[in-house]
Amino acid sequence: MKKIFIALLIILSVGGLKAQDSEIQTLFSGSTRISGFGGPLMSFTTLNGQFAHMMGGGGGVLLGNYFLGGYGEGLTNGIPVNGNRLNFGHGGFWTGYSFMAKRPLHPTVSAQIGWGSVSEHDPDFSYWGTPDNVFVFNPAVELEMNFTKFFRLGVGVHYRIVTGTNPEISNLTNSDLSGPGALLTFKFGWF
Repeated sequence: MKKIFIALLIILSVGGLKAQDSEIQTLFSGSTRISGFGGPLMSFTTLNGQFAHMMGGGGGVLLGNYFLGGYGEGLTNGIPVNGNRLNFGHGGFWTGYSFMAKRPLHPTVSAQIGWGSVSEHDPDFSYWGTPDNVFVFNPAVELEMNFTKFFRLGVGVHYRIVTGTNPEISNLTNSDLSGPGALLTFKFGWF
């Protein structure tokens, strides 16, 4: 009985080694892990010299600690301009890198690169001004916290650079729409 058990153990061990040789090989095998995330974004900043709250969302594909994706966000509070209210929103590409991402707290750098629109409307929403198209570059630095294997929260700072405003259309300049801010990112996904 003992000899049969040892022979069976040897046969199963050799069969297991043979099965490992026949595993499928892929282009992205090894240390590069592909996954993704998505979630809401919030920014606390200034527009036209006044407090502004921006809200939106974004997501991306994770290639190891690097990500590439998209985002969109818009102004949520009413900022007065020329007796009307300001509308501002932008969206586009979002890319970044997490340093030491397996640690519970780690730094992340990112950049939003996109296009947007600025216009104004009256308080009753019966009048909408001509939209002025702009380009937005928004680099950020965050401290990211791994709460669970599928949820990360980022707290950081950014500096929004807006170019292409036409003061004849929006009565605003690039510097009226550019400025620093604080941000919160909620990332749900497979990390």
